[in-house]
Amino acid sequence: MSEFPVKTRRSARLMRLVTLFGIALLVIVTVFAAWASVAGTPNFDPVDVRIDAGGLSGWPATIVLLVTSALLVIALSYMVAMLRRVESGAPFAAARQLRGFARFLFLAVLASVLLPPLFQLALGPPDQRVMFALAGSDLLMLFVTGLLFFVARLLDEAQRVADDFSQIV
Repeated sequence: MSEFPVKTRRSARLMRLVTLFGIALLVIVTVFAAWASVAGTPNFDPVDVRIDAGGLSGWPATIVLLVTSALLVIALSYMVAMLRRVESGAPFAAARQLRGFARFLFLAVLASVLLPPLFQLALGPPDQRVMFALAGSDLLMLFVTGLLFFVARLLDEAQRVADDFSQIV
């Protein structure tokens, strides 16, 4: 049986490092966006800063941003763990991490779609019309997370077959 390809291991390492950088960038941008949402959008002359929180502003927008970003950070942390598994030469053993990534990515998309209307319902006047928006990108992400759950199941099966094969040899 040959060793797991070195190129794939290097690619997993590079992707892991890029994902760690992405997590750091996400945290920095979220902290800035939360500050801007609470303190008011800063006025930078050459830059126009706009933060979309489903029509919310102030603390409700900040809570939506923080919850969604926290779920994304958790999802990306699972992705880092999955890539570390692939980097160590055990790609089929990464199913649990892939499932965690898909779960928290799904929850982040769900939070970004459902929290703004829930805040509008809770904080708005009783006769206010609540806007529920589901963008095509949100719908696509929900389908992608479903596909990732399926791929995780395939990885579980591949790991089972690899374990059976190793016991035979």
